[in-house]
Amino acid sequence: MSGSQGGYGRDLSIPFHTSVIIATFIGIALYNVIELNVIILRTFKHRRGLYFCSFVVATWGIVPWCLGYLIKGFRLASGTTLYAVFISIGWCAMVTGQSLVLYSRLHLVLLNRLYLRLVLAMIIFDAVILHIPTIVMGFGTQSNNPGIWLVLYPIYEKVEVTIFFVQELVISSLYIMCTVKFFRNERFLGKRVGRMWHHLIFVNALVIALDVTLLGLEYGNQHYIQTAYKGMVYSVKLKVEFSILNDLVNIAKSGQGGRQIRDPDITH
Repeated sequence: MSGSQGGYGRDLSIPFHTSVIIATFIGIALYNVIELNVIILRTFKHRRGLYFCSFVVATWGIVPWCLGYLIKGFRLASGTTLYAVFISIGWCAMVTGQSLVLYSRLHLVLLNRLYLRLVLAMIIFDAVILHIPTIVMGFGTQSNNPGIWLVLYPIYEKVEVTIFFVQELVISSLYIMCTVKFFRNERFLGKRVGRMWHHLIFVNALVIALDVTLLGLEYGNQHYIQTAYKGMVYSVKLKVEFSILNDLVNIAKSGQGGRQIRDPDITH
C-alpha cells in the first residue's frame, strides 16, 4: 500500500493496479451479498433465532464495510465522517456476526453448557475490548490531528485481527473436534452421513485457511488490500456456511448418529 499514511489516514494515494484489485474484491463481496440474500429468503422458513439473526447481520454488515472503503479509497464524498461510520458499523456486524453464526451451530455437537457459555463470553469480551478501542482509533486517524493515532492504530489493528482470528479458530476447532468425536464411527453412521460429516470438517478447515490469508495480508502491511479482501472473505465464509447448513439439515432428517440432530434455530 502506498501513501505516506499507509492507507490509514485521510490522504491516500492508491496506484491504479491496487485500485483494480480493491474494486475487484469489493465487487465480488457485494455480489455475494446479493446472492446470500436470495439464499436466505429461499432457505429459512422460520426467520427467528440466533442463527438466522446473526446470519442476516453478518451478511448486511459487509455492505457498509465495502461502501465505506469505496468512499474512502476513491474519494466519493467529501469529509471523513460518512465512511468512518460505514466502516465501523459494517466491521462490527460482519466480524462479530460471523462469530455468532459459528457459535450458534456449535450447539449441535457441543453439549457441555459450561463450554458454550465460555465461548459466548469470549465473543462478547473480544467484541468489547476490540471493537470500541479500534473504532476510537479509527476515527482518530481521520481527524485533523491524526499523529498519535497513526502510530497506535496499525499496532492495535494487528492485535485485533490476530485475536479475532484466534477466536474463530477456537470455535471452528471445537466444532471439528466435537464432530469427529461424536461421529467417529462411520460404520455406525452409514456411508452417506459419514461423507457429509467429512465435508463439514473440510469446509471448516477451508474457513480457517481463509482467515490465515487475511492474517498474512495484515502482517504484510497491505492494509488497504487486506480491508477490501476481508469483505470478500467474509462473504465467501457465509456462502460456505450454507453448505454446512445443508449438510446439518440432511443429517437431522436422516435421524442417524445415535440421536436425531435437530435445533429449531438451525433447521429450515
